[in-house]
Amino acid sequence: MKKLLLAALISAPLLVQAGPVNLVQNGSFESNTLANGAWQILSNGQLSQWQVGNSGVEIRNNVAGKAFDGVNYLELDANSNGSIAQVLNTVQGQWYQLTFAYSNRSGVAVNSNGLGWSIGNLSDSAPVLAFNNTGDNVWSQLSVRWQATGSSTLLSFTGQGISDAVGSSLDAVSVTAVPEPESLSLAGLALLALGFASAKRKASRRA
Repeated sequence: MKKLLLAALISAPLLVQAGPVNLVQNGSFESNTLANGAWQILSNGQLSQWQVGNSGVEIRNNVAGKAFDGVNYLELDANSNGSIAQVLNTVQGQWYQLTFAYSNRSGVAVNSNGLGWSIGNLSDSAPVLAFNNTGDNVWSQLSVRWQATGSSTLLSFTGQGISDAVGSSLDAVSVTAVPEPESLSLAGLALLALGFASAKRKASRRA
């Protein structure tokens, strides 16, 4: 018993440190190295792990605002509204949570900002943020849960709003496996209970 308890205590810190695995590669855009205060417009093949649309995107190292995670973040309206995409390895039927941080560019009208997201068969626009005149990014996080329908899932982000070379920023993109929603679990338990009750009634009739 003491040996089992000791083993459990030793393994406990490892369990705490493990945490959920992020399926998104280079989700905070830190794989590209820029000097502090530098920025660069990237085309396809220049942003590690991501496909970049024809309009390109702008990567920034704490330019016109600080990053949410690390030092780099993206602006999705470099010269015009741009997009990025990445194919994720998923498990059919597994539930996942997409989380990302986004911010309006400081001093830019609300209708010049805007960000759309898509993952699998879900797509939407991120909620509109208030006018930002702080001189810095004001980050908000959005989380969405969804169920994978196959072994690969396309994740993408698109700049929206006026296509005028200034727009929303994106950082800290993650997709992690999560338990199925509690409502579905309860429904499954209810079905199991009904099945058990039905089987019990049949058994009593035979007796």
